[in-house]
Amino acid sequence: MLGQSESIVQAISSSPIKPEYRKQLLSVSLRKGARATTAIEGNTLSEEEVACIDEGENLPPSKEYLQIEVKNVLYALNQIRSEVISEEKAFILSIELIERFNYFVGKNLGDQFQGMPGKFRVSGHNVVVGTYRPPRGEQITSLMTQFCEWMRDLFRYEEGKQSFSDQVLQAIVAHVYIAMIHPFGDGNGRTARLIEFYILLRAGLPDMASHILSNHYNDTRQEYYRQLDLCVRTRDMSGFIKYAVLGFRDGLKGVLDIVQMNLLEMSWHKLIYDILDSKKATGKTRAIVKRQRTLALHFPVDKWNTPGDLVVSSGILAKEYARLSPTSLMRDFAELERLGLIVKDKDKYKGNIEIMRGYMPMRKTKLKI
Repeated sequence: MLGQSESIVQAISSSPIKPEYRKQLLSVSLRKGARATTAIEGNTLSEEEVACIDEGENLPPSKEYLQIEVKNVLYALNQIRSEVISEEKAFILSIELIERFNYFVGKNLGDQFQGMPGKFRVSGHNVVVGTYRPPRGEQITSLMTQFCEWMRDLFRYEEGKQSFSDQVLQAIVAHVYIAMIHPFGDGNGRTARLIEFYILLRAGLPDMASHILSNHYNDTRQEYYRQLDLCVRTRDMSGFIKYAVLGFRDGLKGVLDIVQMNLLEMSWHKLIYDILDSKKATGKTRAIVKRQRTLALHFPVDKWNTPGDLVVSSGILAKEYARLSPTSLMRDFAELERLGLIVKDKDKYKGNIEIMRGYMPMRKTKLKI
């Protein structure tokens, strides 16, 4: 599964994406990641509310605490992404880095945050998580020092010889150990998942796929907690690793499907330009060809529309055909149908993106026996 994941990451990374589409995918990914990692801890905000927060809007005062929680994580995700990808900064896993991530999580939450943001628990500050009793406060600094040293010795990031699989495993293992040591008074789960996010970005995970593991944990929350509990009781992390890698691989497949649809759409739009600029569309003025191209580019490829419904639903097309007669509209529809760019079923039409299958590489399908 790790090998499959690496192959999918390479496929995503080598696929060109339209700038506006890439920006949208990144925004959705970070929002999903922020919502998922806070929802695991009980935050009840919806995707729509998280989007509002990300766009700078404020929720009602009754949801102020939930808003700050999500806003903190969104800031952390964007900050980490900026440092790792835009500024090309790479840090080893250290006490200072882990404390910094917890500070991101807990800032501005006041006394509703059951700890001091960015500060380890100390002697006398003991916690209980369900039936699990993490190490005592006086043990934390020593354990976290040992943990960071062990991470460096085992995974050897500084030597520059880590494979992608090594780094995925390090991200997951670091997440589990932070959850087990529980070094902070609050925000341990969110901090652990930020560390996981950081190591995966450092490993080369595309930013638009950065939400995958948090989303997986949230979507399978009961199994997430069961696997963490098994790690503690059995002293065996292999079950959690397998569970996490399975969700990682499947999440990457979902992102690749979206990227491939974007590639198909880009190729489809290029085909529209090529056909309408070719000899097949001769005998038309430039204005007519441009209008028909606009119509073809705004034709849905996933649903059927009547000519009237299509024009009404698109502001661009409504403006384009505002001064023209219905006859001109139907003439354009007939021309696009003749060129094979749209198909008709009774009185409805849709974009003929299926024509692109003829341009795809051929391969053997399942044999009939």
